[in-house]
Amino acid sequence: MSTPVPLIVGELYTREGLVVEYGGSVQSGGIVPSTTSNTVFIFTDPSEGTQFGYVYDGFSPDGTVLHYTGAGQDGDQVEKGANSPILTAGVKGRTLHAFVATGQIPGRSVKRQRYVGEFVLDPSLPYERMPALDKNGGLRTVIVFRLIPVSVVPNDLIQVVGFSGITEDPRSILVPTEINSSFFFETSDRVGGAAVRRESQLVHDFIASQEGHGFSRWAITLPQEQTRLLTDVYDETDRVLYEAKALSSRSDVRMAVGQLYDYRRHVAVNDLRCALLLPEQPTADLRDYLEDVGLGLVFRAGDQFTFEGANRRALTR
Repeated sequence: MSTPVPLIVGELYTREGLVVEYGGSVQSGGIVPSTTSNTVFIFTDPSEGTQFGYVYDGFSPDGTVLHYTGAGQDGDQVEKGANSPILTAGVKGRTLHAFVATGQIPGRSVKRQRYVGEFVLDPSLPYERMPALDKNGGLRTVIVFRLIPVSVVPNDLIQVVGFSGITEDPRSILVPTEINSSFFFETSDRVGGAAVRRESQLVHDFIASQEGHGFSRWAITLPQEQTRLLTDVYDETDRVLYEAKALSSRSDVRMAVGQLYDYRRHVAVNDLRCALLLPEQPTADLRDYLEDVGLGLVFRAGDQFTFEGANRRALTR
């Protein structure tokens, strides 16, 4: 392969000019592998960051990681196809080079691309999956690559690219109760299919009974553990986080208590309350247990749901 003219950090280029020098395609999206050299170009554009859920591009707060959203506008993004050049750059001996769009050439619709620098994929955590909307408005996951600069990126360039808001600290976000993704955040316990269906039906019936209330879920990411948790249901109106179980047994109740104590450490809601959602009333001793640990209880009683403990009230469905 030929040796193109070296790129200069901070200088302006155009995608057309880069294609002439390095090969590739102007129309091939934000990830462009060169056809004449061992390079892969990555283009980010803050002015179009919200399109198709591409809201995660930008540097970490300390400027040590560039987060870059992968390719794919519909459904969950996958670790192949247009995303392959980034994922396989290391094993194929390719270098990764990032550009940020900064305005247009006067009199033309061609965007100028400022060269940010060379990067490598973070070997300890190459990417994270984050929730986003697809072109049809459905919730999905996108791949957010973690790119480490080969050399220090000037602060003025970091400011031009902007910040992603993704940190190394635990974080939580609200997501819809219905999630259309096979890759989404995993629940903290793994139960069988029948139990999952019973829990899902219980949650569905409970939400339907709460007229005038808004419901969602909390997706919690623990980057240092590479762990993702998804709560069952959150009542935004009453600010109550519920953990649902298919059974009202002691083992299920004790598991739910542990989960709620784990979740609420990461949910930044003032006056947050937590409660168990069960298919039937548990034993008197378990109800005392929940009262002692300060958790509420909601259980199905015929055609209604009964509230006890920290959320004591009754409501007919």
